[in-house]
Amino acid sequence: MQDLASRSANYGIIGATAHFDFDRFPPKGFELVSRRARIGHGRARYDAAVAALRTWRVQRLSGVEVDVQPTTDRATYRPVGFDGQDPARAASTEAPQVFAADGEPFLQPGDSAMQRIRIGLLQIHAPVRVIAVEDEATTHAVIFGTLDGHPEAGEERMLVELAEDESVYFHLRVLSRPAAWWARLGGPVTLRIQRRYHARYLDALRRIHVE
Repeated sequence: MQDLASRSANYGIIGATAHFDFDRFPPKGFELVSRRARIGHGRARYDAAVAALRTWRVQRLSGVEVDVQPTTDRATYRPVGFDGQDPARAASTEAPQVFAADGEPFLQPGDSAMQRIRIGLLQIHAPVRVIAVEDEATTHAVIFGTLDGHPEAGEERMLVELAEDESVYFHLRVLSRPAAWWARLGGPVTLRIQRRYHARYLDALRRIHVE
């Protein structure tokens, strides 16, 4: 697999899904998707969803193949912020490695991955980088940003929330626009594929086994 660390983001609004409210007026050329749905109940369900978010399991259970390249320079990687604010408020830039119950390492800011989506005989390559991790008492989020070579340009923010009544919710916030010529040409077809995988993310989190 080609080294992803040298690839740049293919969009300029890095961190925007955490910092700005674009519900009414998305950046020119970008489309906003914002979804919130209940995925279960209780702390165990929340912890399982967080682990799925931090180990690329959401993508893999949705039918996306993922080859991960952890960053080799965690001490110098800086999650992107605006005006001195850090979108990964509780994420250290030199965080200790954390593992899921099955021993799989948690992703960290700076990690990259090559995602592959198969549609019939067609295989789509979609490189991304972990822009930030937001870890709060009752919410946990990961922001994924697209890299050069991705058919789309933009980012996804996946957030799991534990509400006061212990209901567990999944929030998905996406800002994107076509980057590849065929994605622009595909128009409605490309959008339909994207929506299909958004629905699969939600279904995957609802199906995750809770110990």
